[in-house]
Amino acid sequence: MSRRPPLLFLCGGVAGPQVWTRFVAPWFARRGYRVAVPRLPAFAKRPARIRDYVRTAREAAADLGERPVAIGHSLGGFVAQHLAAEGRLAGAVLVASPEPTGLGATLWRLSSGGPEALAALLVAQAGGGPLLGPAAVRRILFSEDTPEDWVTAVAPVPRPESAAALLDATTCDLPFWPTARLTPMLAVQGDRDALVPISDLWALAAICCAEMHVMRGRGHRLPIDPAWRSLAWRINAWLSERAIGLERRARPACVGAAR
Repeated sequence: MSRRPPLLFLCGGVAGPQVWTRFVAPWFARRGYRVAVPRLPAFAKRPARIRDYVRTAREAAADLGERPVAIGHSLGGFVAQHLAAEGRLAGAVLVASPEPTGLGATLWRLSSGGPEALAALLVAQAGGGPLLGPAAVRRILFSEDTPEDWVTAVAPVPRPESAAALLDATTCDLPFWPTARLTPMLAVQGDRDALVPISDLWALAAICCAEMHVMRGRGHRLPIDPAWRSLAWRINAWLSERAIGLERRARPACVGAAR
């Protein structure tokens, strides 16, 4: 086995692989990691289901030749939990990810406390992503101190997501957490996230025994946030500290201490 595990980057909802290929995946590639950034199938001949996302990720993991570490953002973190439940990963990094019982907390947050964010996401879901200006994108995906010119330069146009996949991730196609928690996990979230509530971070610690890291003052789209290097360094440090991919270790006691 190589000294560095391969890394499988999984993009989140209403976004494509460029969320990872813009900064973070090349950063790891320059440090000698093999990386893969598949495009998850929001739409093909029919609206994709969560099982289609998982199958695409599973095939990309198999192509890497050994068990990778999956690094999933948002909905991609939910897909990573499915792969962890199948025992296909050496480790998982869940970035602004929903917890394994689904998207219910995210939908509640949007409906009860974020009407502007909800409206913007509905516009994107209807195919109106190009109509959303940088101010609206910043409001839902970044923190308020992110410069609009940064958002204009790096943020991809929000794309429609498969409604069938979102329904699956809310109700019937959830990762089997009793086996997912056997995979070493790191969960990272910004405390200004307008989409995924911070309670999901605590739930990942409690349910999946994930180690936690809070990025102060940062929003949802951490891989292309101005502080993306802090995210990359934290992931790199965790891989090194835990020797992820180098040996099979017994899982530690579930403590979930914030760091």
